[in-house]
Amino acid sequence: MSSPPRAVDKAALEHMITGTGVDVTAADVDTVARSLERIHSAAKALMPSLPFDETGERFYRLLDRAGEANR
Repeated sequence: MSSPPRAVDKAALEHMITGTGVDVTAADVDTVARSLERIHSAAKALMPSLPFDETGERFYRLLDRAGEANR
């Protein structure tokens, strides 16, 4: 089950950006928020959830292949 998308907290984002000394407008914050939402969507599409033990199994398969290649 996938979680619903979380909206970017624009007030927190504006506070973070202005904390670096950069002056931003509401349009700037909106643009950054949209970019962050697109990055998050792309990351979710590229990183499908794996079964709990598959990551470990992949690791050991890679080790086995590397060991066989070095023989």
